[in-house]
This record gives sequence, structure tokens and C-alpha cells, in this order.
Amino acid sequence: MIRNSMQELPEFTQPFWSWLTAKPLKQELEKTQTRTPGYHIATTSLTLLCGIACAAAGFSSGSFLLWLLGFVLTTSGIKKMQVMICHNCAHNMVFDSREANMRGGHLISGLMMLKPFDIYKKEHLLHHDHKTLLTENDDTLSFLQGVVGLTPSDSVAMMWFKLTARALSPAVILRSSIERIYATAAGPNRRVAVLTIGFWTVLTAAAIALNLWQYLLVAWVVPVFAGYHISTTFRLAAEHTWPSVDILERRGIDFISESTTGVFIGEELKIPHGTGRFGRMIRIAVWAGKMLTFHLFIRIFVMVGDTPCHDFHHRRPKSKDWPNYITARERDLEAGSKPYPSNYQDYWGYLTAVTVNFKNFRAARAYYETQPAT
Repeated sequence: MIRNSMQELPEFTQPFWSWLTAKPLKQELEKTQTRTPGYHIATTSLTLLCGIACAAAGFSSGSFLLWLLGFVLTTSGIKKMQVMICHNCAHNMVFDSREANMRGGHLISGLMMLKPFDIYKKEHLLHHDHKTLLTENDDTLSFLQGVVGLTPSDSVAMMWFKLTARALSPAVILRSSIERIYATAAGPNRRVAVLTIGFWTVLTAAAIALNLWQYLLVAWVVPVFAGYHISTTFRLAAEHTWPSVDILERRGIDFISESTTGVFIGEELKIPHGTGRFGRMIRIAVWAGKMLTFHLFIRIFVMVGDTPCHDFHHRRPKSKDWPNYITARERDLEAGSKPYPSNYQDYWGYLTAVTVNFKNFRAARAYYETQPAT
């Protein structure tokens, strides 16, 4: 008999493990969760500032490891600002008024040279439409096919190769950066486009005049463009999965519940019943070692914010409890996630989840081969 033994860990560490895995203990559901959009704005901003400081300090001192830590943290802050704050601004759920959410979305998109917010919001509505999700009109699938080059006829190994190669390719990163700059300059909101290009021009000119352009480059520009591209590429491979062909064709309520899964980061701590004290210590140490290295990196750099619980967002896109995404999803799961015909499904580990997604994409080959060309 094997039981989940996270309860054996010190109680004061549980909030950290729940955040890292995105899977709370059942007793945590009894506590009132009070996180707000302001909490995520504050913690994300702090992550950004710490990342920039570490990257600048690493460059100044010649410490590559310190710069790398700053690069990871800055990228994490940029990604979380996009997937949690900017994203929920598009749903008008960060601030009280629609106008404030629009201003917030434009500000974040401009500072970080993301897709113009007006375009992003329009495309995101299509992403939530059951008629267009996982079609060529869906920005996630268009990225995986157009940028990464995935096709349903690829083997799983080939999909992983393409994903890694496109994520780390300097040529692809450069092309992506140029496209983002052009999209910003040619954005539909001319006032926002002018202000954004003006801000970046003034920032660059000031950095050059003060002989700080190297710091601007290594502490901000590289994470904004290279870090964001790498993180986004790996992230989108875990965002959605493919249900069976008949569900894809029907596109009913079951399609919404079957096309997204939870991705718990890391692995469960399992200790066989009867394991002695020394054996438990060894198992916990090995588990913690893996959790605090590779899995922590994935949580910080790739699966940031509420992305491990992205399925909750698609089932409850208007939930005001989105800042408490970990317990909100778990409570919905415990309640049966009505009226959806199937409850939440999930996988432990980023690598496992993406591999399953790739297998499901291959299984959906017949669906895409019968879709009319546009």
C-alpha cells in the first residue's frame, strides 16, 4: 500500500509545496483564501525587480550564474504578468472597470513589447470559443503549427525535437522579436503604438547616453525577447490537449472539459506503508532534491502563475476566485465540476503532460486531415 505522504512534511512548508505542485492538501480547502489581483500584481512586480537586479549584478560582477538567475526570474515575472494580469485584464477581471482593465492591458503589453492588447483580446475571445479552439483560428494551435512546426503526422520524438529546437533557436528568437516590434509599431490603436515605441526609444536613448546600454540589454531586453519566447514555446505545448475525434467534431460541452488538463508540477511524494524512519527520510530527501531543482525551474520559468490550473480557467472563465486558482480548482473538482459531463483530469509532471498532449495530437490526425482548407 502506498499513500501520498506530503502530510509528513513540516506544516509550515506546505504553502510552498502547494504553490510548487499546484495541488493542495484537502485540509487546505477548509481555509479561506484571500488572495486578490493586487497580490499577484505585487508579487509579480517584485519578481521582476529582483530578476533585473540579479541580472545587472551578475553582469557587473562577471558572474554568469547570478546573471542566469536574474534572467530566469525576470522572464518569470514577464510571463506571469502576461498570463495572469494581462490575460485577466482581457477578461475584465483585474480592475473594477472595463476602462481600467484596458489601460492595464495596454500598459503591460507596451512595457514588455507583447502582442498589442487589442489584438490579443480579440484573438483570446476566439481561443475561448468552442467553435475555434484547437483550429487554425486558435492562436495556441497556430503558434504550435506555424512557429514550432508541429503536425499530427510527426512522431512524439519529432514533436519534442521541434519544440526544443524552435524554443532555443537564435534565428527563431530573432524573427519572433522583429515580428513583435513590427506588430507593436503597426498596432490598430495608433495612440498606444506611438506611446509604446516612444517609451522604448527614450529608454534606449537614455541607456546609451548614461552608458548603461549593456545593462538594459542583458537585464531587460534579453529576457523580454529571448526569455519570453523560450518560456512561451514550452508553455504552449502544455496548454491544451486533444480529445477524441468524435468530441472534436461535435464541439459540445464535453469538448471544453476534455481539451484542457491540469498539470501538477513535479511528482507525488509516495511512501509505502510500513517504511521505516530512515527509509522515509531517504525517500523525502530524493523527492525534495528533484522538486527543488528541475521541477522548481519548470514552475518558475515555464508553468508560471495559474498555468498549471489552466483547465479551471476554461471551465470557469468568469470566476472571481481566479487569484486563488489552486484551491478554487480543487474545490470545483471536489464539487464535481457541474454541469460538465466529466470532472477534471490531470497529470503529474510537465514532461508527462506534454508527451500525452503530443500523443493525443497524433491521434487527432484524422480530424485535421478532413478539415477544409481556408
